[in-house]
Amino acid sequence: MSEPAPSVVVVARSPAVRAGLRALLESQGISVNGELTPAGVDVSPLPFDVMVAEATAFAEFDAPPAVPAVLVGDDPDALAAFADVPVARAFLGTEAGPAELAAAVHAVAAGLVAFEPRLLRRLAMPGTPAGTSDTGADLTAREREVLTLMAAGLPNKTIALRLGISEHTAKFHVGTVLAKLGAASRTEAVMTAARRGLLPL
Repeated sequence: MSEPAPSVVVVARSPAVRAGLRALLESQGISVNGELTPAGVDVSPLPFDVMVAEATAFAEFDAPPAVPAVLVGDDPDALAAFADVPVARAFLGTEAGPAELAAAVHAVAAGLVAFEPRLLRRLAMPGTPAGTSDTGADLTAREREVLTLMAAGLPNKTIALRLGISEHTAKFHVGTVLAKLGAASRTEAVMTAARRGLLPL
């Protein structure tokens, strides 16, 4: 007798994205017990086994629920920033099809991890400069703000207060900056950024 399909909650900022993820999952026989935005939502009353979340929305949780999460995003560097988050167990690109999404849900529900093949090397080796440039021109305006505050020696909590974001979002941006600069630490990121002229003198 086959195991019952895991139940899922979908998390994304946009109603269209939530509806799209729900349609993909339900086409594979996976029950979606709720659709949520991340800000200010208590998910504890909802009965679900796996969270399927847009990576940028997942970053807004101050404390992600203690259930395995499948993260979906179009930026390997941003996904790599979650490699050390215990509940983040699967990483897929936005072009993943319904079968891939369902397979990831089943995998994490069974206690496994799942990676889209093209993301595997990037996530396994976060120091690898995938898609980065020598100048760091691919840093977003927000990431440059975070980089400047990192260079001032500020911790994530203070960066969050300065920028009016949650501490978890600040950690997400710090991780993305490190990944894009191919740095293993904040100090290395600041030194690399200084060499590339990304920080004001």
